[in-house]
Amino acid sequence: MGEMRRYLPLLLLLLLAGCSRSGDAMAPLLGITQPRSGAVSEGQKVTVEGYAFDDSGVESVRVGGQEVLPQAERGRKLVQFRFLVEAKKGGQVELELEAQDTGGQVRQLKLPLTLDTEKPKLVLERVELTEDKLLRIVGKATDDVEVDRVVVKYGKTFSRLPLPRGKEVSFMIQVPAASATVIAVDAVGQRVERVAKP
Repeated sequence: MGEMRRYLPLLLLLLLAGCSRSGDAMAPLLGITQPRSGAVSEGQKVTVEGYAFDDSGVESVRVGGQEVLPQAERGRKLVQFRFLVEAKKGGQVELELEAQDTGGQVRQLKLPLTLDTEKPKLVLERVELTEDKLLRIVGKATDDVEVDRVVVKYGKTFSRLPLPRGKEVSFMIQVPAASATVIAVDAVGQRVERVAKP
């Protein structure tokens, strides 16, 4: 489902390409699909992926003045591009992207990248055994940028909880076990875990 959401903008642009008007009335549309949250860890090399669409054709995509659109993609209505960025120290950096169509019209986009140095926090607020001998765990995961996922491990089973991503995620789970480990992972892969026992 997550992969489908990631490519939804591209599907919409393909539909637009099928019903585009003659003439060049607009600058290109420009979007980023990865990284999803804009968060990176220090020293990490991040692959940025995106797309550009224009009804007359996309001629160029530049980042900080450097061309990132492959030669084979130039002139197409819908193009995809990718490039690497290495995160430096210093909190937040802003990349400037620019797409130009074959008619010379330009669209600019600023992409903020946040340096995430803090691990997520995980609090187990209540752990108890139910009458049915299930382990009930109530808790909350928080992160300064984004909690990407919460996973519970019991025995040899790993189960990802169906939770939305966000800075604060609350959960209540029941598992058929006497104890379990709850794991919270943030947007850059930093993790914290807690053992849950009644």
